Amino acid sequence: MSFALSAGVTGLQAHQKMLDVAGNNLANVNSTAFKATRITFAELLSETIKKASQPTSTIGGTNPQQMGSGVGISGISPNMSQGNLVNTGNPLDLAIEGEGYFVLSDGSQEVYTRAGAFAVDANSSLVDPSTGYLVQRIGSVGVSEGFQTAGDSNIHVPYDVAMAANATSEIKVVGNLSADATLPTTQTNVLSSNVSYTTNNGTTATESTRIADLDQYTGTTFSPGTITFSGYKPDGTALSNAIPPVNLMMPITSSTTLGDVLTWLNTDENTPAVAEVQTLTPDALATAGTFTLTYNGETTGNIAFDAPTTGVGSIQEALELLPGVSAGDITVGGTGLNVAGNTTFTFLNTAGDVPMISFDFSALTGPTQAGSSIAETTTGRAVQGVLGGDATASLVHGKIVITDSLAGFSKSDLAMTWSEGDTLETPAYFEISNVGGEEVKSVNITVYDTQGGKHVLSGAFVRTDTPNTWDMVLASITGNIYAITMDDRRIEDISFAASDGSYSGLTGIDTAEFIITFGHDTANPQTITVEMGTTGQLDGLTQFAGTSTAVAREQDGYEAGRLSTVSVDSGGTLIGVFSNGIKKNIATLQIALFQNPAALESLGGGYFNFSANSGGAVATQALSGGAGSIHGGALEKSNADVANEFVTMIQAQNGFQASARTIKVANEILRELTNLIR
Repeated sequence: MSFALSAGVTGLQAHQKMLDVAGNNLANVNSTAFKATRITFAELLSETIKKASQPTSTIGGTNPQQMGSGVGISGISPNMSQGNLVNTGNPLDLAIEGEGYFVLSDGSQEVYTRAGAFAVDANSSLVDPSTGYLVQRIGSVGVSEGFQTAGDSNIHVPYDVAMAANATSEIKVVGNLSADATLPTTQTNVLSSNVSYTTNNGTTATESTRIADLDQYTGTTFSPGTITFSGYKPDGTALSNAIPPVNLMMPITSSTTLGDVLTWLNTDENTPAVAEVQTLTPDALATAGTFTLTYNGETTGNIAFDAPTTGVGSIQEALELLPGVSAGDITVGGTGLNVAGNTTFTFLNTAGDVPMISFDFSALTGPTQAGSSIAETTTGRAVQGVLGGDATASLVHGKIVITDSLAGFSKSDLAMTWSEGDTLETPAYFEISNVGGEEVKSVNITVYDTQGGKHVLSGAFVRTDTPNTWDMVLASITGNIYAITMDDRRIEDISFAASDGSYSGLTGIDTAEFIITFGHDTANPQTITVEMGTTGQLDGLTQFAGTSTAVAREQDGYEAGRLSTVSVDSGGTLIGVFSNGIKKNIATLQIALFQNPAALESLGGGYFNFSANSGGAVATQALSGGAGSIHGGALEKSNADVANEFVTMIQAQNGFQASARTIKVANEILRELTNLIR
C-alpha cells in the first residue's frame, strides 16, 4: 500500500505543477514576447523485486520484477518559437523576426529581451520605460555626426542636438542638351548689376544722380575715389587696350553722376585719333627749354630740359620721366633724337593725374636732321570707352545694364571695384539676365551656404560656336553675395561625342565648378562642383537631337535642423528624420545571439540572462550572423496558445484526479485492513 500512496502523492505533485505551468502560460497570453513553457514527466526510480536471469541450456531467461515509485518532473522548458507580430503605430516599438535578443543595461549588467516596447527618456536615451534599462548599440553609426558618444554603448536619440548645416559642395545635372534645336529668336546677352542704386531719400537713382548722393555711398563728406572696370568682351578677350588697361580706371569726383559712369563705359575705345609730338629743331636742342606732347586735345604740359646732352637736365632725362618710359629708351646725339624700337609712352591729361593714352613711338627713328621735325604722327585710341562698341551700358530701375550690340553666343562680363576714399557699394557681380545664344537651357536649384542659408542658383547651358560644345554659366544667385569672380562663374568647353552624343568631359583647361563668396563668410569662398556624368557614358548629360531637357537634379547641402521623428529599418538602424528633411542614421541596435536560447534564465519582466548551458552572448546586429530582422512600429505577441493550454489543464486535471483516486483506494484498502481486528 505504501507504494500506491507515495506514487499517488507524486502524481498529485506532478500534475499540480503541470497545472501551474499551464496557468502561467494562460496568465501571460498577452505578455509581449512571452515564451510559453511546457512540463514533461518521467517515471521515478523503480524498486527491483527480482532481477532478471539469463537463459541456460535447460531453461529460459526471466525478466526483472520492478515496481515504480511514482512520477517526477523531468523538465520545464520554454517554447522559443516565433510569436506573431502586431503593428502598434509607435515607431519605437520594435520586434525581432527570427533569432536574437535586444540588449539592455542597468549600468552593472546586461540583460536580454525580445520585448521591444522602448521609449526616449528625459536624457534623450532609448530605454525600456518600465524599468529604465538602457538599450545598447553596436558599431560606430552616429558617432561622427555627434549623435553618439564614442565608447558609450547607450543609444542617444538626439532630440536635444541640432544638426549643423551642410554647405552645398556638389550639384548633379542630368538630361539632354539639344544637338539641333534653336530658339525662335537668337538671344542677346544682357548683364544686370546685382546692386540697385537708390538715392539718400530712398528713391530709385537716375543718370543725373551724383555718386555722392547715392544711398550706397558711405561718408559724411565726399572723398574722391576711383572705379576700376574689368571684364570680358563677347569674344572672350579682356576689356583692355593693347597696353596696360589704364583706360579702365575712372576718377570719381564730387560732381560725378551715374550718367558719367555710363558715358565712360559707352565711349568707343576704338575711335582713331592723331598723336603729335611738338617739333624740336636744332636750335631748340641747343638751349634749355620746354616742350609739350599733344594728343587729341590733351597735353602733357611743359616738359623742361636744361641742355641737349645726356645726363641730368637733358632732354633724354626729361622724356624718360614720362610714365612707361624706361632709362635707356631715349638717346640724344648730335643734332637729333633717337627712340628705341617698340617704346610705349603713356601720357597724362592736363591735370597730370589720370592716365589717358598710350601709343608706340617705334616709328621714330633718327637722328633727325637739322631743321626737320623729330616727331612722326601716330594713331592712338580714345581712352574712356570700356565696352568699345561691343555693348551698351544703360540704367534700368537703378541697375547698370550691359546689353551686347549683337545677338548670339557671348562671353561678356563686367566687374566694378571702388578704391580710395570712402566706400561705394559696387556690384558683387553682374547677373546674366539674358544669356546670349541660339540654344539656351536654363536650370535652377536651391543651394545652401555654410550657415544653412538658402540660395536659388540659376544657371544656363548655352551652345557655343564650336560644334558639340556647350558652356554653363552661373546666371544669378539669390541672397547676400559678396563676390563672384568672372573666371569662376563659367564652365567652358563641355563637349559631347559626335558619334553617340555621350558626355566627353571638358576639352579645355577649365574645371567643372563655380566659386561663390557669401556675405557672411567673406574669407572662405564656397566651391560648388557640377557633376555632369561619366565620360563616355550616358548617365548624366547627353547631346541628342530634339528638345533640351537638362535639369539640376540633386545637391548635397542642407540647412540646420532638429530631429523630428525616428524610425528603425530591418537592419536595426535608427533613422532620424530632421526638420530640414534630411535623414541621418543615428545608431544601430545591438542584437545578442545564443547557442542554446532555451537554456536562458528568466529574470522576470521579459528579461533573460545567460546560463551555464546557454552559451555566452554573441553581439551582432540584425540581418547579420544569423540574427533576424527588426520590425519598427510592431511588437511580438506571446506564443502561448489558449486552446493548447486548456487541453493541458484538462490533462492535468485528469492526471490529478487519477492520482487522487489511487490514494483514495489505497486508503480504503488500508481501512479495511484495520477493520479486520474489530
